[in-house]
Amino acid sequence: MIARLPGRRRDTSTAVDGPLHASRAGACGEGEVPVGRLRVGLVCGHFDPARDGVADYTRHLAGQLRAAGCESLICTAHRYARTPGEEIVGVTDRWDVRGVRRAARTISRLPLDVVHVQFAPSAFGFSRAVGLLPLLLPAGTPLVATLHEYGVWTADGAGGGLRSALWSVLERQQRADREALVLTVEADRLLVTAPEHADVVHARFADRRLEVTHVPIAPNVPVARLDGEDVPSAVRASLGLPPDARLAVFFGFLHPVKGLAGLIEAVAAVRRVIPGLRLVIAGGGESHSVHGGAADAMRRDLEEAARHHGVEPHVVFTGYLPEDDVSRLLRAADVAVFPFDAGVTAKSGSLLAALAHGVPTIATSPPGALDRPTEVEGVLRVPPRNTAALVDALLLVLSDRALATRLAAAGRACADRWTWPRIAEYHARMYAEVLRRADRDEGHGLRWRAVARSGIRRRGRKEP
Repeated sequence: MIARLPGRRRDTSTAVDGPLHASRAGACGEGEVPVGRLRVGLVCGHFDPARDGVADYTRHLAGQLRAAGCESLICTAHRYARTPGEEIVGVTDRWDVRGVRRAARTISRLPLDVVHVQFAPSAFGFSRAVGLLPLLLPAGTPLVATLHEYGVWTADGAGGGLRSALWSVLERQQRADREALVLTVEADRLLVTAPEHADVVHARFADRRLEVTHVPIAPNVPVARLDGEDVPSAVRASLGLPPDARLAVFFGFLHPVKGLAGLIEAVAAVRRVIPGLRLVIAGGGESHSVHGGAADAMRRDLEEAARHHGVEPHVVFTGYLPEDDVSRLLRAADVAVFPFDAGVTAKSGSLLAALAHGVPTIATSPPGALDRPTEVEGVLRVPPRNTAALVDALLLVLSDRALATRLAAAGRACADRWTWPRIAEYHARMYAEVLRRADRDEGHGLRWRAVARSGIRRRGRKEP
């Protein structure tokens, strides 16, 4: 289904498996754009993959796009422009309105075919100003937006209800979005990494014809090669644990809403039945959501929870780990646990990494969805903020070998549905389709103003 919105917005996204008519270089039909020539600017505000999930996603996508035949350039804040091993350009020093104007001027001078904004408030210092980018770039610039975080805006303080009502009017008229300003309505393609984000878009804009494409993410940690190593024994030895220890593992950025205090309490209860159980909490405490003193306080609170429940010697905090070490840890784990307060969605790269490694996995469902441990698509789902249910789930996985084996196989199959090469191939074809339609519209005189004097390219040639 193709939808049209008022104003500058052109044809919107097809379904993931729908027809895209781009071809590889050297095999193009009339009107088609060779994928191999495309150069894409991936706009990511804070390119710090060690502390931000959207940045890590952007890093993976950029590398895989190059493997798929595209050129990719990460457009980010100046302080990240010297990140080793990445093709990066600094476009601004901050992401407020003035900073986004500077970013737009810089991006306009780059030899790009398509601009792709990776939108999440945390990735832009919790500023919505990047949502003005479509108005600041030369009109007709091919623009794609991926919503990584969406549906989190709240109208706090005095007059919050009135502001929310005003935003609702603008959204029903498809003029602006309370969360992403005009980015949502001006993008040539609108992607989401979780289906519930598409539901929020449709609810806000009150128009199911507004096409939103769900493109799942892939595991954020590749499965490392073993090379004959006895990984379970080696990992336990590296952590100072006995070789017969049972390992429950949490992996990801630490955050107050991820239910880690409840997980510590649950492990303490399970240890009364399975005394060899250890909990490994792997991940950095510093992120763009929690940093500085707040990150230190959160770590102290978790350590205090371990002391309070009498399991301090049996809870290991690793801090940030390189990808290969995370892979080895997951290979050694008996169970992976993700007890987020709001539930864990399929856009969690950590969840997918655990599934891809064949680890029996427990994760919370959205509030109200379940009242007891339930198998759902390779994951043993439990209600959030329910320590008793989490204890039951841990005991089930650690004592029922058949259940653990079934979860491992089903989880791996689920993770294998989407891989980074497949995601990159979809993006490459989508970019080519966006550019093909942009060229067609320009040829028909449908563009509002020419992209002359900018660096935006057409068919691999920089405009004069």
